[in-house]
Amino acid sequence: MKKSVHNGYAKINLHLDVTGVLADGFHRVLTVMQSLSLCDTVTLTRVEGDGISVCCNVQGVPLDEKNLAVKAVRKYFERAGINMGVHIDIEKRIPMAAGLAGGSADAAAALKAINELCGFPLDLEQLCAIASELGSDVPFCLVGGTAMGEGKGDILTPLPKMPDCTIVVACGGEGVLTPWAYRELDRIHGGFLSADLYNPKDVSPLIDALERKSVEDVAAELYNIFEEPVLACRPQAARLKKTMLEGGAIGALMSGSGPSVFGIFTDDDAAERTARLIEKLGITPHICKPQ
Repeated sequence: MKKSVHNGYAKINLHLDVTGVLADGFHRVLTVMQSLSLCDTVTLTRVEGDGISVCCNVQGVPLDEKNLAVKAVRKYFERAGINMGVHIDIEKRIPMAAGLAGGSADAAAALKAINELCGFPLDLEQLCAIASELGSDVPFCLVGGTAMGEGKGDILTPLPKMPDCTIVVACGGEGVLTPWAYRELDRIHGGFLSADLYNPKDVSPLIDALERKSVEDVAAELYNIFEEPVLACRPQAARLKKTMLEGGAIGALMSGSGPSVFGIFTDDDAAERTARLIEKLGITPHICKPQ
């Protein structure tokens, strides 16, 4: 049977800030996102009849219409005017609910795979239009690399690629609900009173560091507005960040609204030693490269 296999790459935020509140009530963000070599593998197989089925190697992943990869294929069929039977097999390596866009990565990989199975009737712009309907991280996961996201994070501007380095990422498993994190930000910054009370951090020094290909300066400019509310009440994430820095990371940051944390290393031996320290905490580390 005809198959198509694509990887869906994890995402970290080198910069994540809230710049206000949109007219529809959603928060307006400014972020710089980076793909990692850590990935899920999504295999689509054409099957007889119609309908979409899904399986996954990890328990807890929804195996119905709640699965973002299923939603992606469904929307693709609607947009392309195609209907056929497809089975989706997801091999997960990206930790779930970790702020690493694992579900969005799977949806992006599924869009690429179904487009290939169907003979590439849609171009990248059309795929991105579908992706934007699925979630704010899906368009970035579709194009990957290094990019600035504005609006809800889905208005993308490509940036110079991240300099070569080693990235250790780990998730302690403490749950963080994104709506709660935004409510905490509004409480701290007064966003529930006025959108103008947010005071965004200047992102231009980070972009300049990327243009100069200075990994040290990139590490020095890491920023995530969500760290203030989340790390204060998620001790495992705070401990992971401390362990990364003590292990030799030149910079460390929580990704998304958490609870995953990543460290940037220029010394591979230090990255390996830090990964072993994280394992002693009972947490699985992932040693990655910018993708």
